[in-house]
Amino acid sequence: MPRLTARGGIFLVVGVGLLVLAYAVERPELLPVGALAVAAPLLGLLVVASTRPSVQVSRRFEPPVAVQDEVVRVTTTVAGRARAAEWIERVPMGPGFAGPGRLADVRLTRPAEFGYRYWPERRGLVEVGPLLIEDHDPFALAVRVTDTKTVTTQLVLPAVVRLPTGPVPAPASDTGARSARSRERSDDDVVTREYRQGDALRRVHWRVTARQGELMVRQDELQAGPRSRLLVDTQRSGYPDATGRREASSALFEWAVRFAASVAVHLDERGYAVDLVTPTALPDDAPHADGPAGVALGELALLELGRDDPHREAPAGAGALPVVAIASRPDAATVRWMLAHRTASASAPALAVLVDDDPSLLLPSAVRVPTSVAGQDGNREVETAEETFARAGWTVVRVPTSATPVEAWFALAGDRVVPEVEVRRA
Repeated sequence: MPRLTARGGIFLVVGVGLLVLAYAVERPELLPVGALAVAAPLLGLLVVASTRPSVQVSRRFEPPVAVQDEVVRVTTTVAGRARAAEWIERVPMGPGFAGPGRLADVRLTRPAEFGYRYWPERRGLVEVGPLLIEDHDPFALAVRVTDTKTVTTQLVLPAVVRLPTGPVPAPASDTGARSARSRERSDDDVVTREYRQGDALRRVHWRVTARQGELMVRQDELQAGPRSRLLVDTQRSGYPDATGRREASSALFEWAVRFAASVAVHLDERGYAVDLVTPTALPDDAPHADGPAGVALGELALLELGRDDPHREAPAGAGALPVVAIASRPDAATVRWMLAHRTASASAPALAVLVDDDPSLLLPSAVRVPTSVAGQDGNREVETAEETFARAGWTVVRVPTSATPVEAWFALAGDRVVPEVEVRRA
């Protein structure tokens, strides 16, 4: 809907004032000036109302699959018909939009392009757009904002930190480790086809989709090999800093997701297939990311805190596979559920990382006495969880949110040089 700008409003008010003043003081020479001041913004409204853009918008992302807090280059193509105008595009980053910029004339035979960069602040499936086109008259007295309504979805993965060799050894040669080809297949090796109605979103191959300009899905899957299990507590009650009713927000949970993503990529590169398991339901049809641990990363990108599930089933496939559990303050039932994923006699590594917001963990000490042992009850649930894991033969560490994934990984390996990480072994 066309509207007056601040300048156009001032013109209209001044014009009306001059007309009233001309009649009040009987100065007819003011009448033409007042009439012109009134007519100018009205004419501007007529101009912008008669030049409504008719456009189609498409976008290209580089990279096609984004990583949280890393730069994404967006190229927006506008085809159709529109006058030269200003553009603003909504993006999932503060302050919420890119621009303003200048959009060249768009004609049927000559589309216009512009580009910008943004840094996605949150993981998941985010929407870029819509594009807003601000069309002004030549004197900027009136404006019309056209919402193109076209949005493009991009997958944003949690940030991954490369972990060094640590507490999980490479699978033995007699366990059937995946071949180098199965771990290092390029995008050109993957057989894809056009998307068909009913195909699961998790089968979308994002890089090929970006290259082809239409949705493409995988027809083949990577071969499985030695498996590992990644447990992440997704219950809201397990994160004391969780806020919000519908979509809970938690800095502790986001740290857990980032660490889980780093561990998933590390295990995949070591030769393990990674199974992500949570006490609440995983997202339906989570998209697959490309590269190492693509399935787990796609699921982690959409992972959210959910309600507690007191009736969750015990795992059916507990065995000797490596297990990494990540939580903050799990209750006793959640700890038992995690322990059930590994048989007591298994020799494969069993690791637990408990992330905490206890300010005392910021002290630069390599190993600290647990607060419960010292007679303080503030973190009783965490200490009980540590003791339970340790008695079951697990290696458990407690880390602050200021610790990096590498520091936590070193602590699991028994490196006591790393500060701000508390280690407890069975």
